[in-house]
Amino acid sequence: MSEERKIKILCAEDEQDIRENIADILRDEGFEVFEAANGKLAFESFMQNKPDLVISDIMMPELDGYGFLDLVRGSKNIRNNTVPFIFLSALGQKDNVIKGVNSSANDYLIKPIDFDLMIAKIKEKTANALQVQATHERNIDNIKSQVSLILPTELFSYLDIISQISGILKEEPYGPFPHRRYIEDLEKIHLNALKLRSSINNSLDQTVIGQRLNADEEVFSVSSFVEEFIAGLSEKFRTKIQFERPFEESTTPRLKLDRLILLDAFRKIFAGMFKTDPEALVTVAVMTDHMDQLVIIFYLKSQIEKLDMRVNLEESQVSKILDKQNCRFEIVSDKENTAVLTIPSYRLINQ
Repeated sequence: MSEERKIKILCAEDEQDIRENIADILRDEGFEVFEAANGKLAFESFMQNKPDLVISDIMMPELDGYGFLDLVRGSKNIRNNTVPFIFLSALGQKDNVIKGVNSSANDYLIKPIDFDLMIAKIKEKTANALQVQATHERNIDNIKSQVSLILPTELFSYLDIISQISGILKEEPYGPFPHRRYIEDLEKIHLNALKLRSSINNSLDQTVIGQRLNADEEVFSVSSFVEEFIAGLSEKFRTKIQFERPFEESTTPRLKLDRLILLDAFRKIFAGMFKTDPEALVTVAVMTDHMDQLVIIFYLKSQIEKLDMRVNLEESQVSKILDKQNCRFEIVSDKENTAVLTIPSYRLINQ
């Protein structure tokens, strides 16, 4: 197995002895292993570590294996729909197998585990998954190499003509213009032709194309995301959230982000706010700032005086999650009941 790229495996099992035994055997085989004691922790580890394969027990506290798998498969992310899942079952019953298949599990192992069989299944499924990934990467490289061929060959010639003529006319070769505004407009034409040429060149850079074709990211509406998040909560909390939709929603840019990362951040933000005051009303508002960044504002309306969310809302943890997408999170220093999530302009796509 290549030392440069170890295959990553997540093992979710609430029985510590079994989990550690599986992890030790997998590490001896050269895999990089992450451990989780329940489905909730497993999902957090999945989002953070992006494993190539998951081994998960079915019966676990807080969130069982089926719930964990549903969260992963329901993320609307191409990669997360293809990561192989192997369920562990002490029962081996037909209805468990059917339920797992319906949830898109890939295979089963019956306890007590036959470790030789486990290693064989893992090698088979990771080999298939890595082959699919390699094919995907080749397709992306093929697209990147062809993007420049899509543009008309005469495009840069046209731009050069515009910039050259506008540059010459600025010097008033045929006599002075009747108004200074002519010169100013010609300067704008000349400058924007140069900017357009530079922008096209930058867009054709294969590194830039690779970043924009990130398979873990998707384009989605911020309003739809917030509404889906609220709809997925229990009624107790759902009724205490007020979402103020953007006034001009048709012009609100869409996001290009890893939805799972934003979802994880939202979960931690709301958990901290409701822990601060379970009876409070949370208002969520969306706007763009003067730097064309998207700003999501969380306001905790509480009857408690001198409320400070920092006690329960771990700002550093949320920031660490969002750092992966170059987004920022902060609790407003002079307004302890207000938090702000800022998404940079390059992650926005205008309608």
